[in-house]
Amino acid sequence: MRCLESEDVAEQTIRRAIAIGINHLETARGYGKSEQFLGAALQNGLTRSQLYITTKIAPTPDAETMERAIDESLQRLKVDYLDTLAIHGLNTWEHLAWVEAENGCMQAVRQAVNDGRVRHVGFSTHGFLEVILAAIATNLFEFVNLHYSLFFQRNQAAIALADQKDMGVFIISPADKAGLLHTPPQTLIDLCAPFSPLELNYRFLLNNPAITTLSVGAANPT
Repeated sequence: MRCLESEDVAEQTIRRAIAIGINHLETARGYGKSEQFLGAALQNGLTRSQLYITTKIAPTPDAETMERAIDESLQRLKVDYLDTLAIHGLNTWEHLAWVEAENGCMQAVRQAVNDGRVRHVGFSTHGFLEVILAAIATNLFEFVNLHYSLFFQRNQAAIALADQKDMGVFIISPADKAGLLHTPPQTLIDLCAPFSPLELNYRFLLNNPAITTLSVGAANPT
């Protein structure tokens, strides 16, 4: 989402991430040229089989639009399959209705799973807790990508339900969304000492066995 200054910056950032042990790369159709930049990096010598690649596609009211979007994302990424596909921004009751509709977007997603283009399916959300809980309860998804941090724990019930259903829990950009912890105010620095606010938040999240992974949101190799 953030390392999109150029194709070269994106590739350098991806290579640095892999070098220090990161193997899950998440992009989205809505992130400018992100899919194309990741696809170019993959074509430039990265070992696809050692990586887990997620892209995210917004919910659609019909299967045809989603089918076309999946194929376009695969073409941009220059891959034959996605390790994980997320419905991007399942935020409202209307979005949930599209997902649950017999001929809605999930019809195309199920077909992509059946023919091997997609291996696992989840959803990302900026919605309120009740929508998140209802989406988890559909049993259509294997993971959820949501907001949660030491400083915002309202979605704890969603994490507990996802864990109960053996779903992956992917925290959205906790460095940024938890309150710009890469540039914290002095009061927060003082309250979190001897840790930095970012370190304390990461420790809080990674200490929870229900949480599977965090997104880093790097903008450049450094």
